[in-house]
Amino acid sequence: MELKKLSLFNECFGQVEGNVQKLDNSPLSQLNAQSLKYETKVPQLEYMCLMMENIVLTKKLKGNVYAGFQKFSRAKNVLDRFQAMTEYSNVHIFGENDAVMDSTDGINYIELPPNSELMREWFLIIDSPTFKSMMVAYDMEGFGVHEVEEGRKFKGVKTSSPRVIEHATNLLAPYIKVTVKG
Repeated sequence: MELKKLSLFNECFGQVEGNVQKLDNSPLSQLNAQSLKYETKVPQLEYMCLMMENIVLTKKLKGNVYAGFQKFSRAKNVLDRFQAMTEYSNVHIFGENDAVMDSTDGINYIELPPNSELMREWFLIIDSPTFKSMMVAYDMEGFGVHEVEEGRKFKGVKTSSPRVIEHATNLLAPYIKVTVKG
């Protein structure tokens, strides 16, 4: 599948069982669920990602981390965390090339083609031998709709299913430059 047409949301949403839950004002325990379908806003997605990132950093996981921020500029606030992950894992960030990124920081930046499906998706996939987790969310509104961007609405899935995660990583694999950390 060509990168412009690739949608992790479309490929993976139906593979996760359950009904869609609204996560606004949800308890943190619900956001930590192993598997769920949801509709939510930016703060809840940030929390889910933070918990996944913390596992990579605290457990020093070796493996692959795939992240889609829609735009490279959206990664700037958490770039230090992803750079820290490069000590243990291969880190790949997908996004629209709207900001200058440091090509020597250990992160593999994959530029999305114009009007790519992934430009509407926010995702984080942790794929290591000892821990697997994925969060993918479709941006239902896009940028510039809300005065405060944290109000943007997303629909997505979170899962730890090795089968679903393998499917997602296989879809991303053709666009990854191979570098292996020992």
